[in-house]
Amino acid sequence: MAIRLACASTSCCVADAMCLPMDMIKMRMQLQNEMVPSSAPRLGVMAMSRRILRVEGAGAFWAGLGAAMARQATYGGLSFWSYPYVRDALARSAGHRDPPTWAQLAAGAISGGVASAIANPTDVVKVRLQADGRRALLGEPRKYSGGFVSTLGVVFGREGGLAALYAGLGPNVSRAAVVNGVGIAAYDSSKSFASRIVGDRPLAERFLGACVGGVATAIAGCPFDVVKTRLMARGAQEQLYTSALHCLVATVSSEGSLALWKGIIPVYCRQAPFNLFNYIIMEFLLDTFARKSRR
Repeated sequence: MAIRLACASTSCCVADAMCLPMDMIKMRMQLQNEMVPSSAPRLGVMAMSRRILRVEGAGAFWAGLGAAMARQATYGGLSFWSYPYVRDALARSAGHRDPPTWAQLAAGAISGGVASAIANPTDVVKVRLQADGRRALLGEPRKYSGGFVSTLGVVFGREGGLAALYAGLGPNVSRAAVVNGVGIAAYDSSKSFASRIVGDRPLAERFLGACVGGVATAIAGCPFDVVKTRLMARGAQEQLYTSALHCLVATVSSEGSLALWKGIIPVYCRQAPFNLFNYIIMEFLLDTFARKSRR
């Protein structure tokens, strides 16, 4: 069990480091034109990328890398490690030998929701570090000058203590439950379907599973992600919203319902490769340890 947790955490960290630029672009698109009518001009994916590169430099695409690694080591590792155990336990309790779809959905939701609650402080720090670069566009000094540990101390010590570190907990847990429930189940199901079409070709199975899982994850999880990002991006003194529900209602009222899917293109462009890299790396590591243990 410890080896599986280590493999899951490692694969999530490596995959997230490779996909972090898309996560950065997604977050900035979700925050742009906040509480502004949908008719206002806004930047697309390429324009936003060029703006970040021009104003903040290439390193900005990996802002919050330390926090992202801490998040994936906990949230990613715990959710992918616990998923098969929860899935199989649910299936056995209902008398099924092979896990049905409902067991896959429920296991993904449970494992993702619990893991995200544990890792919420790391998510807050990551979003704060990624959002901090926007101050440069306004000619203002950055609020956070250090890395993960330093920013964690600032958020806890000066911006509200534990309450600040657990900002956006509700939508974060909801997002993780939906993303893991739908995404992992879609990956599992589509990978099994692909094996019947392409035969025993593991890379093709994983590629199709990652693509389908990425679509399902982006569509289902984006509204929760928008609300979570907006609640986490500001300290209590700068906060625009009193609750997740207030954020949801205010966003739709001011920007229209489609604002809940802001950044959906980079969400998908981040999620599909993340799924592919994560599963390839995790299964490679697990296979390597399994071979060594049989010697």
